[in-house]
Amino acid sequence: MRYLVPAEEDVLMPLSLLSGVETGLFEVTQTQLEKSIIDANASIRQSFSYTGFHEFSDQRQGRDALVRRDVSFFSSTGLVPTTISLYRPNTKNGDPRVWISRLGLISPETKSGDIVAIAQNGQLCVAVNVTALVRSNRSLSSLVKFFPEDPDEPATLIAEELLAKLRLLASRGPILTTKRGDTAVGFAIESALGIEANSRTAPDYEGIEIKSGRSLEGNKNKTLFAKVPDWGRSPVGGYSELVERYGYVQEGKDTKRLYCSVDGRKPNSQGLILKVNYELGSLEEYYSAVPEKLALTWDLEVLRLTLEAKHKETFWIEAEEVKTRGGTGFVLTQVLHTSRPRLSAFSLLLSNGSVWVDHAARLKPTGGNRNHGMLFRTKAKHLTELFSVEGRYSF
Repeated sequence: MRYLVPAEEDVLMPLSLLSGVETGLFEVTQTQLEKSIIDANASIRQSFSYTGFHEFSDQRQGRDALVRRDVSFFSSTGLVPTTISLYRPNTKNGDPRVWISRLGLISPETKSGDIVAIAQNGQLCVAVNVTALVRSNRSLSSLVKFFPEDPDEPATLIAEELLAKLRLLASRGPILTTKRGDTAVGFAIESALGIEANSRTAPDYEGIEIKSGRSLEGNKNKTLFAKVPDWGRSPVGGYSELVERYGYVQEGKDTKRLYCSVDGRKPNSQGLILKVNYELGSLEEYYSAVPEKLALTWDLEVLRLTLEAKHKETFWIEAEEVKTRGGTGFVLTQVLHTSRPRLSAFSLLLSNGSVWVDHAARLKPTGGNRNHGMLFRTKAKHLTELFSVEGRYSF
């Protein structure tokens, strides 16, 4: 499957922002149109599995185990009801297949090279030719109403307890700290909550992740999680090799280093760019030479599971730094309470550059390397696209 172009990403975003809706993609080929067969690639299989719409791994091989589900195709004339067939053939190791019945008749504008999206919430399912919408300058705004809004869930007792503690802290004035730098605010607030500093990856407060910073304004960077690539699948086999190949020597330094951000919009100054491979279900980092060279690979499923485990529920805290007679302190100003990562949106945000990877590594003169992990980050303004919002509270 080819990579999405920016216009296709823009068309898809409204679907990806719907709570509980997951989207799989495939590229139309002439063989598909002639043989009525579509390989269920990683994005389709995983999106079906996330919502429980269909689990190919539990399906027996053979036509007698074929499953049909209702689907509506969003064509140039509106929504057209049809069915989608889901099966595993006896041949080719039972590789999962799908087919949208009467695709050629329902959507005569569909042609080889087009990107088709299959969006569903576990019950309702809709398919749409994204590329055809771009060609005709149409949007998915009317389709958003196809899926009913998820009912708001009441805040958990743990969330209410944490919010009450933060309100109490805010009422007491500045939280003093002797720490300096970017981590000072998080250290001060977590210490005031009785949370000991450590390097664990699990959420901070009874299942709720706490992310503190000096601002929740739009362009402030927010770290989501850290995750190294799959070194075994990557052409580059480790940090030292990565820095040696793509790093630079800073003036006044003796060894190479690689401190940079890599996103999906355009190559950075080191020639590195991210690409989402929906066919294989992977995030890939390339060196933009001619021809391009694959450097790193992450499994999208692993990244999504990491995001879901880290941010199943999160309090994004904003605190203002103040000077007092007793020293530096932080005054709590607001909290953004989020939950349920939108997993399809995560792939799109990686693709369009709204979520990126920060490299921070250098070679040591004595050999080996020193690194700070690979951080997946976003801007504060994209948090409400990546997560469901439970509430925003001011102090």
